[in-house]
Amino acid sequence: MDYDLIIMGGGLVGASLAACLGRDSSLRIAVVEKFDVATTPLESLTQSHPSFDARNTALTNGTCYVFDQLGIWQRLRPQAEPIETILISDRGGFGSSVIRAQDERVRALGYVIENRFVGAELLRLLDEKENIDFIAPAEVQSLEYLAEGGVLVGIKNGKAAESETRFLSASLFVVADGALSAGRELLGVASVQRPYQQTAIVTTVQPKQNHANTAYERFTSQGPLALLPQTQGRFGVTWCVASDRADALMAMDDEEFLAALTEVAGTTPGPLLKVGQRARYPLQLIVAKEQIRPHAVILGNAAHSLHPVAGQGFNLSLRDVVVLAQVLANGKQQHRGLGDFSVLQQYLAQRESDQWKTMQFSHQLVDWFARDQSGIRIARNTGLTLFDWMGGAKRFVARQAMGRAVDMRLPSV
Repeated sequence: MDYDLIIMGGGLVGASLAACLGRDSSLRIAVVEKFDVATTPLESLTQSHPSFDARNTALTNGTCYVFDQLGIWQRLRPQAEPIETILISDRGGFGSSVIRAQDERVRALGYVIENRFVGAELLRLLDEKENIDFIAPAEVQSLEYLAEGGVLVGIKNGKAAESETRFLSASLFVVADGALSAGRELLGVASVQRPYQQTAIVTTVQPKQNHANTAYERFTSQGPLALLPQTQGRFGVTWCVASDRADALMAMDDEEFLAALTEVAGTTPGPLLKVGQRARYPLQLIVAKEQIRPHAVILGNAAHSLHPVAGQGFNLSLRDVVVLAQVLANGKQQHRGLGDFSVLQQYLAQRESDQWKTMQFSHQLVDWFARDQSGIRIARNTGLTLFDWMGGAKRFVARQAMGRAVDMRLPSV
């Protein structure tokens, strides 16, 4: 085989998997990425790759621990703002709840960081690894199984208009190319897709008062609004609204947009003074009907693309990455190939429960808070109030949100 594994997609998930597995210098890894990000300056990453765009991500403590093991958290930490308090409320309702880091005996419930910083550090790490080839810009054109085991991947250079397709073999082929996955189609794996009829508007705002490392999760009938504390005293905004409402919000000038945002956010975050550049993303639930095949695994948004309401999309995918790395390392110690189907079945068996719970939690939150009937409004606000008093339930949710329910230790090398 030319490689032990070939990863289709060099975004956050694909790069993270390469970084985790690349710690084992005996593994030969290729990452095939259609965007030319390897030589892209940090300030341009937001324009060059959809995984490294203007969105910010709330990293769980478990995710930060993985980055610490990879040796990049120390460089990421100055760009990451801790979340010390989460305030949950229902617009127009009486219910609210507060989750505090001090109650959970942790320094922070998570850390908010712009995707481009994470992407830049992962790319730098991959560039330092002699056993990892980052092939970009290039696209996977074909995939076929080899009689002797493994796969043959046809790759075409993305720069030359008439470049020839070259073929590389590997024991394991990993699809991590995003929600609208071409790799999933190459494998012939179908997906379940459910549009939420919502669009996420993403931006940053500068509040007048100190955000005090408080995150606000505010539910409305059109969708949730999240204000996440960022560096330089800013809030990262993810505002989910009906698609026609998104058109109007994107057309507003800054003053009009801030007024509309303040009306929904309420007075607790304080006056909002400035707004950054806005971007919009349609939202839908996408779940692959299969995640493993002999010699193949589907990861990241290609496997499960979630609503951003609970901030668990990347964190869930990184838990998948870590468990896959653990399982593959164990299989290697037992002299079993990386693409051995029984090894990949062990991975899926360990991940199905967490994936299902996380997807259901995100999906049900959106559905429950979107209902505007008076009886349901009273019930959920009563539930929010009771939740604030139920220490055990709150600790359980906080533990799940912090990514502490899964062993995030990378395999020893």
